[in-house]
Amino acid sequence: MLDEVDLELVDALQINPRASWTALAEVLELAPITLARRWQRLTDAGAAWITVALGDSLFMGTVVEFACAPGTAKQVAERLAELPHVFTVGVTTGEYQVFALILAPTLGAITNVLLNTLPLPEQVTNVRSHVFGSIFGGILWRLGVMNRSQAQQVREAVGPPPRKIQPFGAADRALFLALGHDGRRSYASLAAELNTSPQATKRRLDRLYRHGDIAFRCDVARPLAGWHALALLWLTVPDTTVQSIGKALGGWLETRFCAAVTSPTNLALIVGLRSLNHLNDLLIRIAREHPDAKVVDRRLVLQMTKVHGRILDDQGRSTRVVPVDPWAALQEGSRNTPVP
Repeated sequence: MLDEVDLELVDALQINPRASWTALAEVLELAPITLARRWQRLTDAGAAWITVALGDSLFMGTVVEFACAPGTAKQVAERLAELPHVFTVGVTTGEYQVFALILAPTLGAITNVLLNTLPLPEQVTNVRSHVFGSIFGGILWRLGVMNRSQAQQVREAVGPPPRKIQPFGAADRALFLALGHDGRRSYASLAAELNTSPQATKRRLDRLYRHGDIAFRCDVARPLAGWHALALLWLTVPDTTVQSIGKALGGWLETRFCAAVTSPTNLALIVGLRSLNHLNDLLIRIAREHPDAKVVDRRLVLQMTKVHGRILDDQGRSTRVVPVDPWAALQEGSRNTPVP
């Protein structure tokens, strides 16, 4: 388990992932070098990490579920986790034992993935998909261990959106991919890889961040922070309240993913749990606060194989990175030949 200082450090970086150690030292009352060393220890152990996410306007997605032959779900999940446009993969209870969250830049690219390029291991016996547009919540989340005053001190003052809106271009994509392994990479390191200057890199990153094209997230090996399980819920809600209920559920502390989907159900929700009883509490809360919402299917997530580009071990620690690349979905291919 992480100690209280580790938890506060992670929570601070979830609020402001690229904050300087000097700025955090004033709030956490530790020397900057001490914080830097603690963070290095956490990242070396795979216990915490920082990465980058795209804004909702730049991608579409689909939740794909796979029914697998007995005893093969983990193998199927590991195969899918190697794909860069598959950003999250988990193994669950239920009829469909593996789910994968897939990103692509357009509906046409999503169609290409579902019809042509998604590899189907021979162990897969059935597949179903649920396309989504925007995500209501969960991409950015917090442990919530810091008090309100501390959180306010750490929170970055983000300037107004840039006056001149520029399309997300090839150079922006290159910068996003360069941040895939480490969202705290220095401007100098990024500039060296991208063959530009640190100043130009900082300006580009600042523009993308203020416009909402990218966001930074700090994640943690969740069992080490007291979040011992997850659940995948499929809900049906009235079409007139999908947005309001989705935003409400997306704002919950437990929410790790919430999106409106096009399928027999119309809302997907993944929640973090401290215990199995916690799930019962959440189901009661949904029924109480949103009586029009019906939980059609509920599944316990037995293991997360990949979370936003990070391959995880049994304890939720990051072991390596397959950087998220939604544009990989544009590649040509065929799924006609099963993956052995």
